[in-house]
Amino acid sequence: MGEHLVEVCTNVSCALVGAQQVLEAFESGLGCHAGETSADGKVTLRAVECLGGCGWATIVAIDEHYRTHVKPDDVPAIVEELAGDA
Repeated sequence: MGEHLVEVCTNVSCALVGAQQVLEAFESGLGCHAGETSADGKVTLRAVECLGGCGWATIVAIDEHYRTHVKPDDVPAIVEELAGDA
């Protein structure tokens, strides 16, 4: 497990507004696939079935704190944030 846990909801509500693209953007930005930890050990990425925020899709939980309405274009800034954390 990395220092941070990023969970991307992939349930139907999130899927309909681009959850797969958000997940792929995280995979690209972190250099690892869902279910893996980045090479630097900072971030573990997971795809999850439901985070219970269907009205605010796509939901991404970062260390159990929800980010709502996440789009693929938001991911690089999130990855940069996580890389800067100690």
